[in-house]
Amino acid sequence: MDEEILEIPPFNPSGWQVVVKTLIGLIVGIFIAFLIFITLMLVGWLVKSALANSMWEGVVNPLLPLMLIVIAFVSIVVWMILIAWIFNLLYTDKYYDMSRMFSLSLLINVILFILFIPLYALFASSPDELFFVLGFHIIFAVFASYTAMEMSTNPNYAAVHLIGTSIAMTVALLMFWWAYKLINMSDFSTVRVLLALPPILAYFCLPLFHDMWEKLYYKFYSMWNNFFYIPSLNEVMVDASEEDEVNIDTL
Repeated sequence: MDEEILEIPPFNPSGWQVVVKTLIGLIVGIFIAFLIFITLMLVGWLVKSALANSMWEGVVNPLLPLMLIVIAFVSIVVWMILIAWIFNLLYTDKYYDMSRMFSLSLLINVILFILFIPLYALFASSPDELFFVLGFHIIFAVFASYTAMEMSTNPNYAAVHLIGTSIAMTVALLMFWWAYKLINMSDFSTVRVLLALPPILAYFCLPLFHDMWEKLYYKFYSMWNNFFYIPSLNEVMVDASEEDEVNIDTL
């Protein structure tokens, strides 16, 4: 059996798929940002008191870190369900296993929730740094969830998916850091904008940059440069058996 028969080609999204998936990500990101914004309005007294106390007394309400990490976890799980369901509905040929996408993303977010607890506790006394931790948590968790979802569609190109999502996460983090430096942290209205920004950046950048990179890699593949392809065990065994046959024939 030839290697070409076993080798699975990378996915090549069309231009319309890139646009549609990016728009879906942006719409879902705005929806999640709206939920975060509404939540912060409902518990605005807690954030305001934390900001005021940190400025004048150096004391922060201990409920603030707990509230922020719960907001991050819930918003990411809601996004995960929406994106997995929409992509499974529109692009069944690629996102065919919704249960696997959901279970992998949920497991990753539970693990990240546990790992981020010490980080929230470490910066609990400083709301400025705490809000940056929240933004980083959302962007990184969305990156991990989206990467797991893409890897589940075609594990042979796990490296391709990881590179594409890493580029997107880097862009999103740089944009969030830039906004974080510009926003006045003593003004609660601007803080709400800052906390609503990470989901918009993450959900917009990930589909856009990942799919653009995927299209670029397909051009390398079409020129017989499939350098990030990870062969399966069956392919490795077939290659080994072919080498043994060649050795036997030359004796």
